[in-house]
Amino acid sequence: MNTFINNRNALVCKVIRARLIFAAFLGASLVGCASSGSALQYYLLHSTTSSFANEYETPPHRLLINKIILPDYLKQRGLVYQTSSTSLHIATDHLWAEPLDEGITKSLKASLRTQGVILVTHNMNAKEANDYLTLQIDDFIATWQGDIILSGQYTVKHIDESQSARNFEYILPLAVDGFPASIEVMREAIHALAENIASEVTKG
Repeated sequence: MNTFINNRNALVCKVIRARLIFAAFLGASLVGCASSGSALQYYLLHSTTSSFANEYETPPHRLLINKIILPDYLKQRGLVYQTSSTSLHIATDHLWAEPLDEGITKSLKASLRTQGVILVTHNMNAKEANDYLTLQIDDFIATWQGDIILSGQYTVKHIDESQSARNFEYILPLAVDGFPASIEVMREAIHALAENIASEVTKG
């Protein structure tokens, strides 16, 4: 009987926490709607204070990013929050300051550089690239359960024409509710992905 009561209490606490998290995100989104039309808030995924290492003991590995593939729900500027296992809320007043694929590229570039990998794009000197990266994002979202999820696949085409493909999934807890806090954890997820990619392209 005590076990049943404890399990029931744990379930109730989890439901209450989920509702509070949803209320925090939804409340933040609705504040701007209730005030003036100019109360839009814009966010950057990449950090503008990232520190870059300018010197390397060995020449850095150069990785060309071919493209980033996003699901449709991430192709717009509104920040997205998963409200249940089947539902999403797209904010109309909390927006990305730049397309998300650009933010991911900049965030990846900063994190990869700390791993001795230089991420280059097609408008840079692509001829010097050692490998070529294609990144597919399946999910990149804050959830009603208090987590940030980053999942998908990436493919690395090596200069010798061989290829390697890897799936990834990172689920990181949110210690604080709200969009600013969720973006900080999103940066951590991108950094974890960068470490994974760097390990793949520099091994051997």
